[in-house]
Amino acid sequence: MEWVTVQTCGLSEAEILKNMLESYGIPAQVTYDSFGRVLGMVSEVPGLTQVQVPQDREAEAREILEAPPAEE
Repeated sequence: MEWVTVQTCGLSEAEILKNMLESYGIPAQVTYDSFGRVLGMVSEVPGLTQVQVPQDREAEAREILEAPPAEE
């Protein structure tokens, strides 16, 4: 299975987005620069953490991520 990046952000946001995509039934994973993690830079440094989904679910994932937040 080939994974593609649908979002690059800080670690906390990446984990939230991963969980959201999974709640829609889309497999997702969070990847990060392992060198940065060794240096303790992974915490909230944008650009080091990526949310990835299977290539065949990319369009669906992007649609979910780009949808405006629901109003309360």
